[in-house]
Amino acid sequence: MNVLTHSRTLKDARVALSALQLAQAPRITRIISRVVLLGLAALPFALLLVPWTQTVHGIGRVIAFNPVYRPQYLVSPIEGRIKKWYVVEGERVKAGQLVVEMVDNDPNLVERLLTEEQAILDRLRAAEARVQDIEARIRNLENSRQLALSVQQSILRQEEARVYEAEQAKLEAQAAWEAAKPQYERQKALFESKQGSLVSERDVELARQALQTAEAKLRQAEARVNLAKAAQKAAMDTLEKIDADTAAMINLERASLRSAEAEVASIRRDKAQIEVRIARQRAQYVTAPVDGIIFRLLANAEQGGILVKPGERLAVLVPDIYPESPNNRSSESPRASSQEPGPTTNDDLSDLTEGDYPAIVAELLIDGNDMPLVHVGDKVRLQFEGWPAVQFVGWPSVAVGTFGGRVYLVDPTADETGLFRILVEPDPDEMPWPDNRYLRQGVRAQGWVLLNRVSLGWEVWRRLNGFPPSRFLKEPKGNQWLGPVPLKVGK
Repeated sequence: MNVLTHSRTLKDARVALSALQLAQAPRITRIISRVVLLGLAALPFALLLVPWTQTVHGIGRVIAFNPVYRPQYLVSPIEGRIKKWYVVEGERVKAGQLVVEMVDNDPNLVERLLTEEQAILDRLRAAEARVQDIEARIRNLENSRQLALSVQQSILRQEEARVYEAEQAKLEAQAAWEAAKPQYERQKALFESKQGSLVSERDVELARQALQTAEAKLRQAEARVNLAKAAQKAAMDTLEKIDADTAAMINLERASLRSAEAEVASIRRDKAQIEVRIARQRAQYVTAPVDGIIFRLLANAEQGGILVKPGERLAVLVPDIYPESPNNRSSESPRASSQEPGPTTNDDLSDLTEGDYPAIVAELLIDGNDMPLVHVGDKVRLQFEGWPAVQFVGWPSVAVGTFGGRVYLVDPTADETGLFRILVEPDPDEMPWPDNRYLRQGVRAQGWVLLNRVSLGWEVWRRLNGFPPSRFLKEPKGNQWLGPVPLKVGK
């Protein structure tokens, strides 16, 4: 019995061993599995040597470079009501095209403003006439002053001539007196001589009479000189008085002229203000300043019209940043033609960079830690919202659906959140950006500013340690297997 049981046990063991051998994986499968496992284990270490492009990431949107072509508001020029809209949302308009008609709250306001303007014009004419009258009086006073001064100067010259004549007469009288006095003294001495009278008493009397006459004439001449000098001084004082009085009168009239001119200037200011008010009240039609599309109508034209104030926003206009092309003419406007747009050409895409400045740019915000690494002219890869793309940050050459750009501007200061703004223009050496049917203002975008070419191990080590990317790195040494990978020319 025991022998039979033992025999059966050995037979069952052989059957079980044969089943395990049959369930065992083939040898080739085991070899491949080991190779795969070894490959997976070695893959992280191999990736450490793979080249990697360092980037600075930023997010933002597409905007027009020229502020004139960015979305703008159409505002109310007057206080009034909306009477009628001549456009609808999404309609394309031309510069100068009528957008909305407004009416003033007071229908008679313009007439009253015109009456006020007429009164101001009458005041202005009266003030200007007063200025002209004062100018004429000043001219007359100046002419009268010159004439009075000329007459008085002539009188002064006459008095000076009289003084000269009197002084000459005084000199003659002085000479006659000086001659008569010694003559009288000689005659008197001869008459009173101890030897007897050598001359008669009659001769002495005649000499005394001649002396007295000469002395009287001298006093007369001196009196005439004094009178002539007094008249000369009076003439000079009169000349100074005429000069001062006429100058004072002219200065008084000039002060009146300045006051009248100030009044004219004040009235002209009032006239300009009333003209501005009239122009604003007459500007009851709001037109489009540039070509573009009506984006939103902000004010409703209800029954009787909604009341708006001066400067209140009426509508939002998105200007065209591209020259007129077949694509632009086939607008999305409800009133536009139903003709299908033609294919986009390179000529249409070249409008993005036509002129000295880019027409459209990508506005990206980058972190302040990365700002020192970004410079004008750096290459950028962009991904636009709504445009299918497969992005490989570390390998931009294999990315699909991204577009090339260059850093055009880096703001000198950060915004309130500490982020710096950069503007990216289209790169003429890369594939053109999407045309205006797809790349519109406000489309969100994200970009990667391309920096150094390093190894993936270096990048992982940098990120684990929180270091910023390096702008300028030395080429790796032979034993520096985690160092940066030099970028070869042509790659």
